Amino acid sequence: MKKHLLSFAVLMAATVSFTSCDDDDPEYGPSIDPVSYMDGVYVVNEGSYFSQINGSLDFLAFHDSAIPATMHRNIFDQANGRSLGGTPNDAILWGDTVLCIAVSDENRVELVNTMTNKASKPIDISKPREIATYANYIYVTSYTGKVYQIDMNTRTITAESQTIGGNLEGIDVYGENVYACNAWNSDYTYNKEVVVLNANTLEKTSSITVADNPTQVIATEKGIFVLSMGNYYDVPAQVQLISGNTVAKIAEATMMAYSSQKLYMINAPYGAKPEYNVYDCQTGATQAFLTSPDIFSPYAIAVDPIYGDVYITSLSESADYPGSASYTTDGSLYHYSSEGVLLCSYPCGVCPGTIVCNSYWK
Repeated sequence: MKKHLLSFAVLMAATVSFTSCDDDDPEYGPSIDPVSYMDGVYVVNEGSYFSQINGSLDFLAFHDSAIPATMHRNIFDQANGRSLGGTPNDAILWGDTVLCIAVSDENRVELVNTMTNKASKPIDISKPREIATYANYIYVTSYTGKVYQIDMNTRTITAESQTIGGNLEGIDVYGENVYACNAWNSDYTYNKEVVVLNANTLEKTSSITVADNPTQVIATEKGIFVLSMGNYYDVPAQVQLISGNTVAKIAEATMMAYSSQKLYMINAPYGAKPEYNVYDCQTGATQAFLTSPDIFSPYAIAVDPIYGDVYITSLSESADYPGSASYTTDGSLYHYSSEGVLLCSYPCGVCPGTIVCNSYWK
């Protein structure tokens, strides 16, 4: 899943400017409570498998005034002297300074130091798809039908599940449970199952029946939100809330992001006008978040966990086929306030499929 956690992270000095403390600052002083802080947003661009365009990593660096920020392009390639590779499908922050990126076509999880943008030795996993984190571990779903547990202290795979489905997609961890989406099979039939695993052993403990083709899961104190893409025919994409033994439909949607007991949803089925809504977990009410945004083709969404701002990426319009989205040209990142006011927009890479807010305690 595309879950955005707090992390102590800053970008390298060449990318983001810093203000140092005065030399005459006292060695000891009054204790200062840490405050939550965010210095930018990562955008992981998938590229295009069919057009042989590799993925890339961009970073929107905030300044003191926050807006306008500065978009730094292709920071992984520049720091490492190599491409990020084909189809980086998901990313998440872990610990103080690590951005973990699942690069599906390269059969690896990249571990990027956010202070330098340098990648350490990757973790080899066949066809990794989505990532979640809990304590000292990250958990990765794969098209092998398995879930893998990686100890981030040793950077090794410490557990793997049995084959629990076909092509696994979204994943999240809550308490002692791992929730993994059993989405679809190699014959392009769709499953209707979220598999529950023990977070320590990765043994399957149960499963939950949901709508066809579940691809994203967000586990919260209010329950488990599951986004299923449907069968692309008579079962629409939708978000369901699992609470106890109840599975209830919240809304039709093709993308979702969660923060501060609010679930932001975009419903953008092929050929239809996108709808942008927000679900209040406390009241159970759903209302419009954006009504007439200048977004051509929404592709991903994230919510800043500190300030509540919303980030949405979009594909560009095709020059060859007006009215259609382009999967081979650069996209855009839109920055909205929590009230739905457009603050700014920025260019980003091809097929910008994952947004990670670089938030931490300062």
